[in-house]
Amino acid sequence: MDRSMVRLAPPCAYQGGKQRLAGQIADRLLATGARRFADLCCGSGAVSIELVNRGVAPDQIDMVDLGPWGGVWAAVGSGIFGLAAFRGHIDRIPTDPAQIQAHVQALSKQPADDQAIYAYLVLQAAAFGSKPIWVEGGRWQNCTFRGYWLPRPDTSRQSPVNPMMPMPETLYARMAALVTGMKGVRARQADVTTYEPEPETAVYIDPPYVNTTRYGHAFDVATLAKSLAGKGLPVFVSEARPLSNQATLLASAAQRKKGGISGVRASPNEEWLSEFR
Repeated sequence: MDRSMVRLAPPCAYQGGKQRLAGQIADRLLATGARRFADLCCGSGAVSIELVNRGVAPDQIDMVDLGPWGGVWAAVGSGIFGLAAFRGHIDRIPTDPAQIQAHVQALSKQPADDQAIYAYLVLQAAAFGSKPIWVEGGRWQNCTFRGYWLPRPDTSRQSPVNPMMPMPETLYARMAALVTGMKGVRARQADVTTYEPEPETAVYIDPPYVNTTRYGHAFDVATLAKSLAGKGLPVFVSEARPLSNQATLLASAAQRKKGGISGVRASPNEEWLSEFR
């Protein structure tokens, strides 16, 4: 594949719309002049994908996530992600948008088995508010799903809201592109605190934000960032508040509009990028 001809996109919305901010974060990582890059708590991979879109080879990127995303990226990177198996999950989704919520609710009650990465992509795309879903004891956790929402005369939004973001065929198309475009990325499903970086690596960490839904596990991100910075590496951390004296409020986060399904939200989200050296 000619990478210059295909712009990759994350499989589905996750981690507060990280795709909108990935360009600014990639700018900071690339400006370090690093030879390698690490994306810890990588989630849907928006930052790693942006780096590849900028010309970074996938095998120059480490992706680590303890949740199901780690399993997805490990399968993609090693070349074992089965598009045929994923196609089967896509084909079982009802074509009537009003029936999708019931389908994913039933899917979420099935055990997370050796086909979990394929079911997970469907479940996460349908998650209400894009909240993270994870596995605990072989069962899917934090499962609430959006329905097919139609506007009313008293709502400011006057267009329907689909029960999946993206819808099934777009989700499949994105994964088909990523299976080729991200092959070779060094990814694993593991605790990020066990990550051992190579020299000349710029590290990005995107932990669960304070006062938001946890991902089924937690760690002290400032301690991890300082430990990695102590090895002479540039480290950047996203959070809803500054964590170091070198912190920047990302512009598009500050400009993010209030909204939501109903058109009403108390306040826009902020995202700070804190640097540790």
